[in-house]
Amino acid sequence: MYLGDGYIGRARRTYRLQVSLHQRQEHVIARVARAINVLRPGRPVGFRRRGPVTSVNAYANSWPVLFPQRGAGRKHQRPIVLEPWQQAIVEQHPVEFLQGCVESDGCRHRRIVAGRNYPAYAFTNHSPDILRLFTWACGLLGLRPRRANRVTVSLARRADVATLDRLFGVTDIREQSAGDHGPSGRP
Repeated sequence: MYLGDGYIGRARRTYRLQVSLHQRQEHVIARVARAINVLRPGRPVGFRRRGPVTSVNAYANSWPVLFPQRGAGRKHQRPIVLEPWQQAIVEQHPVEFLQGCVESDGCRHRRIVAGRNYPAYAFTNHSPDILRLFTWACGLLGLRPRRANRVTVSLARRADVATLDRLFGVTDIREQSAGDHGPSGRP
């Protein structure tokens, strides 16, 4: 989730992790808070609501160690490479990695082809490195993503969509993914 909607900034004597999500993504907000609690048990997790955005915040000196991708500038303007220990975690938990990507910068949507309605997944990010990581994680599950354009990776094959639906727990074909935006990446 950090690679999509997360930000780590310097506070007075510590660092603040902030993950900004749409308020309608209540289950994602709760999952982010639980994940932070796993990393920092017994420490408070803050929530700040501004308009339609809820930010999940937590302070810790360890954030730059846990997220070495932190750096100056936008994520798509600097290299994003997983450390070997992070890569091992993704190899053990590719579903969770992909779900975080889809929930932050992707969606489950419908494509109309020859008048028929087909579900598909899309992931949009301006960082070529993050797109490569997403594609790599798809490969770990035997999925075959395709590049829709410079910033979007699509999973539209029926078997791939069915696999992600099963792994992500999607039960209603009409249900939009947690990402409240279409394949363009815009709300």
